[in-house]
Amino acid sequence: MADNPYTVLGVARDATPEAIKSAYRKLARQHHPDLNPGKPEAEAKFKAVSAAHDLLSDPERRARFDRGEIDAEGQEQRPAGAYREGAYRQHAEAAEGERYANAGGFEDIFAEMFEARGRAASGPRRGRDASYRLDVPFQASVQGATERLTLPDGQVLDVKIPPGVVTGSSSRRSIPSRR
Repeated sequence: MADNPYTVLGVARDATPEAIKSAYRKLARQHHPDLNPGKPEAEAKFKAVSAAHDLLSDPERRARFDRGEIDAEGQEQRPAGAYREGAYRQHAEAAEGERYANAGGFEDIFAEMFEARGRAASGPRRGRDASYRLDVPFQASVQGATERLTLPDGQVLDVKIPPGVVTGSSSRRSIPSRR
């Protein structure tokens, strides 16, 4: 199940446990393999619905998913950048003779990779991507508008909706961190 469990069950991110259970029961009944013999797509959908329900019905796992600590399959998210950030830029921007002047062996490469894991990278780091669903009224989708979105951490964003957006559109925004 690589899809977002909220999308799989067709529920909002702030859905109650009762709403999640109700959506699960409806979809599980609809796609159950016993009711759809010989239809592998129904079995796959049933498995996805069951996995989504397993994740969202456990309050601790649901909270970890919402915070981005685990993915839709319940696996831990790996920290970004196991190698030293900026290493390529240093190489690309170095003077031509400098690029390979101190080229060491494999031990240098591995030492640099593992050394980077132990220290914090300098400079600003990109945060995790997060997805939020925003239902936009028809009038706003035609003319454009500003809609208010409240994030799970309580942060409120005003999102500009450009004129002419269509169903299923997505948009990327940079959200300032609150440190």
